[in-house]
Amino acid sequence: MATPWPNTLVFKRNLRRALAAALFSFGALVAADAAEPREETAFGSNPGNLRMFSHVPAELAPTAPLIVVLHGCKQKAAAFARDAGWLALADRAKLALLLPEQKGLPSYFYDLPGVTWLLPLFGANNQNACFNWFEPKATVRDRGEALSIRQMLDAMIERYSLDRSRVYVVGLSAGGAMAAVMLALYPGRFAGGAIVAGIPYGCANDVLEALRCMNPGIDQTPAEWRRRVREATGAEGRVPLVSIWQGDADMRVVPRNRQELVEQWTAVHGIPATPARTDRDGRVTRYSYTDSASVTQVESVLVEGLAHAFPIQPESVPPCGQPSDYVVSAGVCAAREISRFWGLSDAN
Repeated sequence: MATPWPNTLVFKRNLRRALAAALFSFGALVAADAAEPREETAFGSNPGNLRMFSHVPAELAPTAPLIVVLHGCKQKAAAFARDAGWLALADRAKLALLLPEQKGLPSYFYDLPGVTWLLPLFGANNQNACFNWFEPKATVRDRGEALSIRQMLDAMIERYSLDRSRVYVVGLSAGGAMAAVMLALYPGRFAGGAIVAGIPYGCANDVLEALRCMNPGIDQTPAEWRRRVREATGAEGRVPLVSIWQGDADMRVVPRNRQELVEQWTAVHGIPATPARTDRDGRVTRYSYTDSASVTQVESVLVEGLAHAFPIQPESVPPCGQPSDYVVSAGVCAAREISRFWGLSDAN
């Protein structure tokens, strides 16, 4: 009778452990993959030629809120939503995310001069994958990129039975400027918005103007800023809550734009552009602009030392975001603070 290999029992035990670990890892990968945003199609005529991604947590409550998250230049929709903390917040708060994505050239063409002729060859809209917030054909009500985003929004509400009265939009940089476009064109569709390192609506009608808006910024009277929004909307009506975020070290979209945005949206609300309250916490100074009932309708948040980026707080509990291009640790979780300003109390 043969003598058993002395390590057989150890081998079998280790094999079972290895198989169990492999199955666990596979399950974790499947779960992680299931939690990733997914692309959706057939949401409308899509005149702006954008891509649509969604993030819908498991066990989404009926009539849950919807947040539209608009990425900045040289970013992808899903990666920005993850890095800026919006995916984790949506999972905790059980709310849905709509993630429109611009079609840009491959990254090795970013910032290169003289390559815009390649756009139609790649089916792209913008060399650096920026939303075209400065082009009239993209930013007029029911046309271009603005209409594509509105069609996505309507599709999300219908497909997932979301609450039409609790729809919000937030964006960074070109996405922040595009968030301002959506708030101006469709104020009745949004309960709130947030513009991070963005530009006032109606600041530019071409690329050269856009660059001047970004730096050094363009000064208009509050009445003129209000007129541009009201002409775009076409009617008086509900005005969303607006949160404006800016870094004081931003040299790409200079801090002057924060004040111009404040003047625009306080004028649209018909409230004073002088803050009723100023609060400072560490690197963050928050200015609150209130109506006659002392309810804050517009806030502006200035982050000390922040350059051109979306502020996160990975060390917080729960963690908020992860650093990446144009997403930086700044001692404040903008996603969480913006959601609280909108009244989404479960977004902690």
